[in-house]
Amino acid sequence: MKEAEEAVKKLSEKMGGFTPDTLNAIKKHHPELAKMIHDFDRVMNEDGALDKKTKRLIALACVATRMCKDCVYPQARVAMNYGATKDEIIEALHVASVVGGIPVFSVAKDALEELFK
Repeated sequence: MKEAEEAVKKLSEKMGGFTPDTLNAIKKHHPELAKMIHDFDRVMNEDGALDKKTKRLIALACVATRMCKDCVYPQARVAMNYGATKDEIIEALHVASVVGGIPVFSVAKDALEELFK
């Protein structure tokens, strides 16, 4: 369990001090998975050919298109922590809506309200 705590703490630090509720639940109920996510998520939290802000905007569009309502806010929040503007977040969701249809925005609307209140 201590390794899971450390893995989630490191992820939170890399995401600008934000820990998604889902990640906390995974840590509690499946500590081994929390450690795996830490290792797997490195590509999202480090600059490479794409900077980490762009990666989070892509991830935001992906989770919205997959209709993961609980995933939209965390991805948008971390994108903002990485420097994304409101316009960039809205545009990422616009692209997702073109690909996935208007229900994508329906999934994202509550997260947007929370993010920009």
